[in-house]
Amino acid sequence: MTRHLFKTIKGIDIPELPRMTWADAMKYYGSDKPDTRFGMKIVELKNTYKDNASQEIVDSIFPEGFQVFDGAAYIGAICCEGQAAYTRKQIDQLTDFVKRPQIGAKGLVYARIEDNNNVKSSVDKFYSQETLQTLRNMMGAKSGDLILILSGDDAMKVRKQLCELRLEMGTRMGLRPKDKFSCLWVIDFPMYEWSDEEQRLMAMHHPFTSPKPEDIPLLDTDPACVRANAYDMVINGVEVGGGSIRIHDARLQQKIFEILGFTPEQAQLKFGFLMNAFKYGAPPHGGLAYGLDRFVSLFAELDSIRDVIAFPKNNNGRDVMLDAPGIIDQTQLDELHISINSKANE
Repeated sequence: MTRHLFKTIKGIDIPELPRMTWADAMKYYGSDKPDTRFGMKIVELKNTYKDNASQEIVDSIFPEGFQVFDGAAYIGAICCEGQAAYTRKQIDQLTDFVKRPQIGAKGLVYARIEDNNNVKSSVDKFYSQETLQTLRNMMGAKSGDLILILSGDDAMKVRKQLCELRLEMGTRMGLRPKDKFSCLWVIDFPMYEWSDEEQRLMAMHHPFTSPKPEDIPLLDTDPACVRANAYDMVINGVEVGGGSIRIHDARLQQKIFEILGFTPEQAQLKFGFLMNAFKYGAPPHGGLAYGLDRFVSLFAELDSIRDVIAFPKNNNGRDVMLDAPGIIDQTQLDELHISINSKANE
């Protein structure tokens, strides 16, 4: 359908959509909806623990000496082709960009590849040229390139910070034209994610998502490593659709509820309608929900879906056409047995 729409509406032939696992998307792009119009993949320079997006531990290429890197659990970098001429002012702007609260990095380390392939870096005094050449080789950098490095205690957080930096550099370098389209499927999402707030595993998609058949045995031994039979369609770094294969087996569904911390009584109370329906048999089934407004905004080469929604809400959630939300009539409150405490609102 997607290829048909591009051909019919835009006159563009889209090749068969490639597939990328969630683990690779996070490892190389720092996002589960990567913009693959350009390269600039993330390279891990240090990763001292395994997670769902890394299958092996990566030892640091940097010897001890720079406290920021020594104490970091994860170090990652991107190579910006042909950007070694960046001035100190431009580097400072990038540093301010990644230190914004929305991104949350503590700082930025850079390395320029000079004409003679020597590496000039903001951490020169901590590392030898031999170490910096190892960095250059790992990054696949050549003369005239700029390497940008971020580090931190949490691999996933640093990857997401590198994602924002990568997108910013992609925009600055003109690598994200609106008339170029790159489509892919992101597959094999984790079944669960850990909630620090609730101190338990939570369903990443929803509790009715089926695990990958080959991962079902892991539900008893290592549920955090179970992959879900879920998938997203991504175009130019935008999720335009998502879905999953649903659980159709009552015993498997009960197992999922147990892992999520529901007692049989709680599961019956919250999801009894589904569990009871399973008694009559349910075929394997799944689906995909598209955001058609996102398709339209991409085809129209616009920045926001607000521009293609007939009556969009503003940033405050207000419908400016209906002037909603409005004041609730007292009779409506009485009917619903709702009392408003005006002092609490002051």
